[in-house]
Amino acid sequence: MSCFPVNPYRPASNSNPIWVPQLYPATLIVAPAPPGFEDCLSLDPGALPTANAVHRDGFHVCIPDADGLHRLWFPNGDAPLKAAVVIPLDAHLSERLLSLQRWHRWLSRNASRPWPRWQRFSPYRVHRFSLMLRAWDGVSKGAARQEVASVLLNPDLKTLRSIDWKNTPERRRVHRLLKAARALIEGGYSRLLKPGSE
Repeated sequence: MSCFPVNPYRPASNSNPIWVPQLYPATLIVAPAPPGFEDCLSLDPGALPTANAVHRDGFHVCIPDADGLHRLWFPNGDAPLKAAVVIPLDAHLSERLLSLQRWHRWLSRNASRPWPRWQRFSPYRVHRFSLMLRAWDGVSKGAARQEVASVLLNPDLKTLRSIDWKNTPERRRVHRLLKAARALIEGGYSRLLKPGSE
């Protein structure tokens, strides 16, 4: 079994990794409704239009939507059920409720509206993550930090003398990028799945 939630060689734009609900509060926990709630929605999890599905620890699915994926976890597996949603009373209650409202609108065939702001990265953050990973890849493959900076930040750095390189702001920037990349690689990436990671 891979330690990655999705194939790391698959392009990020085509990947919909499954994250455990404890890490990703946007995931809805769908369980059988308690006795007496016969009017609840009848749902066949196996018939949902999924972009990704995993049969492990129950049944995890990603449902594609023009306004953004819906992520569901069926702890009891993919058997049909009268559906209810379990909302943990934790620090992420409001985010869980927003995800429930989005999915409920989708079920009602209405526009579910875009993901909340905390689930989207700004173009700046996407660019910074890209620089971090490219810098890390370059240095881990044996490239000098000056060479990495010349590729990622400023081509003129390639011809600088070592003494001049030591005083450039790009040297400090590469150091910060590598430090941030190491923190993400060593488990910090999971914080990106929760609100307040900005």
